[in-house]
Formats: sequence, C-alpha cells, structure tokens
Amino acid sequence: MRNTHAFYPISLLFALFFLPQTIFSQEQLGMRLERYAGIYSAGINPANTAFTPHNWEVSLFNADLFVENSYAFLRNTSLQNALRNTDKIVSLADTSAENPPARDAILQDFTDGSRKMHFVTQVRIAGPAFSFRIGENNVVGLTTAFRTNVSAYRIPEILAYRTISDLPRNQAINIPPAGIAGMAWGEIGLHYSRLEEMGDLQMAWGVSPKLLLGYEGFFTRAQSRFDYTQRNGDTTAFGSAKWDYALTTANLTDNADEVALKKQGSGFGLDLGVSWAMPAGDEEDGYAWRVGVSLVDLGFMRFKNTAERHHIEFDTMLTVSGGQFPHRANADEVLRDVSRAFLGDSAASLQKRAFGMGLPTALSAQFDARVAPLIYVSGLLVQRMPLSKYSVKRPSTLAVVPRFEHRWFSASLPLVVDDWRTFRVGAAIRLAWLYLGTDNLGSFTSKDKLSGADVYIGLKINAFSLNFKKREKGYKLHREGGGHSRGPNRKKIKCYNF
Repeated sequence: MRNTHAFYPISLLFALFFLPQTIFSQEQLGMRLERYAGIYSAGINPANTAFTPHNWEVSLFNADLFVENSYAFLRNTSLQNALRNTDKIVSLADTSAENPPARDAILQDFTDGSRKMHFVTQVRIAGPAFSFRIGENNVVGLTTAFRTNVSAYRIPEILAYRTISDLPRNQAINIPPAGIAGMAWGEIGLHYSRLEEMGDLQMAWGVSPKLLLGYEGFFTRAQSRFDYTQRNGDTTAFGSAKWDYALTTANLTDNADEVALKKQGSGFGLDLGVSWAMPAGDEEDGYAWRVGVSLVDLGFMRFKNTAERHHIEFDTMLTVSGGQFPHRANADEVLRDVSRAFLGDSAASLQKRAFGMGLPTALSAQFDARVAPLIYVSGLLVQRMPLSKYSVKRPSTLAVVPRFEHRWFSASLPLVVDDWRTFRVGAAIRLAWLYLGTDNLGSFTSKDKLSGADVYIGLKINAFSLNFKKREKGYKLHREGGGHSRGPNRKKIKCYNF
C-alpha cells in the first residue's frame, strides 16, 4: 500500500503550484461580433461601437462562464447530466476491482499527459453599462463588471495525475518549470470611439480605460527545474529549487462568517482598437466589410497590505518529512510550515506584503463581411500575450462565425479552434434585446468526454421605434428617414435622439 505520509509533502507542494480547480465564456462570439452588438462589441474591439446602428443603448446584465482543461474529464456525460447528478460523480482513482463504481456512476478520469496540459476558468458578470452617440462621429459609454480567471498552461507531463500519484521511490524525478495564477477583480470602465472618413473607406478608433478593483489573487511558479525524490518512510528529498508564490490574505480565516468580498488591491486596464470599413452601396445599410485589430486587457493589478509574496531558493539537497507538515486548518500556518521546512525559519520565505499580477492580455484581429442580404460571415483571431509570467491567461481563439442578422433577430454558428488544439461548434441567438449562446455546443448535446463548458447571456435595451417601417437613426441608417444617400455624404450619421 502506498505510504500516504511520504506523499504528503509533494502533495502539499503541488497543491500550491497546481491547484486544479476549474471553477470567463471564451469570447462570447454570438454577442460581440454582430453589427447590433453595441457596447458588447467593445470587449473585442473598442472601435466597433462606432459602427453600431443604434444611437443609444443600455445593457442591464450579461454573464458568461468558460471552463476548459486537458488535465481531467468526465466520461460519457453531458454538462446538464453532470449538473443534475453531481452526487454520482466518482473519481476513477477511487475505484478498484474490489470497489467497482455503480452502474450509473459518472466517472472522472485523467489524461495521460502525453501533451502539455492546461486548464482555464473564466467568469464574467457584468452589471449596468451604456453607450450613446454624440454628434455624427462619437460614441461614449460606461461599463462595469466582476471577473475571475484561474489558468495554468504548459503543465508538464510528470505532473499528470496518473504519474504523480504513483511515483517510484528512491528515484530522482526532474520537475520542469511551471506555474498557475488566479485572480478575482472588478472593473469600472469608460469608453470612447470615433468614426473618421478616409476617402471611400471609413476608419474608427476606440479606447476603453478601466479602473480595476482587486478582490483576490494568487500565483505560484517554479522558476527552474528541480529534483524530487520520494524516499522510504515519510521522507522526501528535493534538489536545488527556486520557487515563487504569492496570495491575498484578508479571507484566510478560520471563521467562515468573516469571509467576504474585500478590496485588497487596485490597478489599471486598457482596451485599444482600430477598424476600417467599406460602406455598402446606396441600396444597402451598414458596411460591405469591416476589418479591425485590437489589444484587449492590457494592464496590471497590485495587491498590498493584506497580501504576501514568498520566495524559496536553495542549491543543495534538502530532505523533509511528513511530520514537518501537520494538517492545519489555517492557511497562514501552512505557509509558515513550508518556510520552516525548506529554509529553517518560519518567516524566511516572506519577501514583502505586496505583489503584482497581469491581466489576461491578448492581441485580436477581426473581419466581418456581408455575403448576402441579412447574411454575414465573421472571422476572429485572439492570441494571448501575457505581459508577465505572473499574469492570468486567456485561451487563444481562432473562429469563423456565419450569421443571419436582422434588427429584431439574429442567429450565429461559431466554428471555433480553442487554444490551437480543440475544435468546437457553438450556437447563439438574439431575440430583440436578449442574447443566449455557447461556443461549445457539444458539452450540451452529446454524452462524450466532458472537459469543459461555455455559456453566456446578455440583456439590453436600445433605441427603437414602434413604427417598423422607420427604424432608428444611427450608423448608415440615416437614409431610412426618407431619401437615399448620394456621393461622399452617404456616410454621415445623425445626432442621437431618445
């Protein structure tokens, strides 16, 4: 039988480094790419609000959830089936020939780690937001949101569950560099976009500066390779190592009643974008095509006062035992135990009571074209570009999104490559002001290998008229009040009105 006390030190260490709790939808393609997306489109490219047909809109609420990983999965189940039967989820590691799972059990299994593993969890809950047009060419707005992100990329093969849970004794295992980061924060953002004329083309640029309110944050990272050897009994040997870890501490308490959402940091974020469009002909609304590039979630967060940053470094072989890591109910005591075991002093690992983290920065390129009346096709590339090794990370996305688009209804079918390894099919609809969608339809429709999920919803109101023959005035819809546009003035936009 495996000696669990011998395994405890490495379990504790990797709990710090690779806490695999998959708790933001990926890019909410069905509610960010269409012409009527309005303030929602600013999340992909702030310039795109300049092309919105509405003169004003108010978002009441939108939320999204994205979970994807290549570390663990559920066998033969769909998302809704798993949610309905959480009591039937059984880890395959807890079963055996003598203890077989029930016939209706939902088995949790683990990948073999033959490829670099990853997991990402993103949640966004957005509160009130609005935008409105000033003059012919300017759009201003305000956004609010609460977000979380927990992410780890390039998890090495040796840390696959099947490997790390059954390591050989008295054999040095070389562990490559790796890490994990997580953060929960609020955003209060301003928005501005402007439309300019460029001969036959139109150019729009936009910016969304954001004040960040940090609630929770942590990171852990092994900066270099280190050796791990499981000895006989409950002792473990570690070779030279260089480890960094940091966390917020305001909610590290034994009293559950004291756990609450507390501001522990602040920061600044910025979204920037530019788009170019070819206006449609005299008989058409909007544009014939639009192309844009943007940089989103550029920024940093700094936690201080109720925060700790630790560093452990040694260049000799150290041996620790399970007795040095008693089970603790208080996280602060666990941190002291780790410092004492590896540095000989319970306070030696503490470097400062502050640390910084980066936002999930990404570079994006977009293309949207009208291929037939009411039919559009969009292309999207989002490539993560972390500014710091202590940044939370978003998935990279490549997508083609055909859609039917009308003033009161739209439907889209996102075709998505997630992180350059997994193909997904999504679906989204808009019924007047209500958006519903997913970029991972298979998690709902098929009972297969469930390794992630994605869903989003949004509700807003915007400028409208009960006279369906006369639509609101806005980008390229000015001619709906009467005559057709002619010549260079065909691109003018009338002032907003309520």
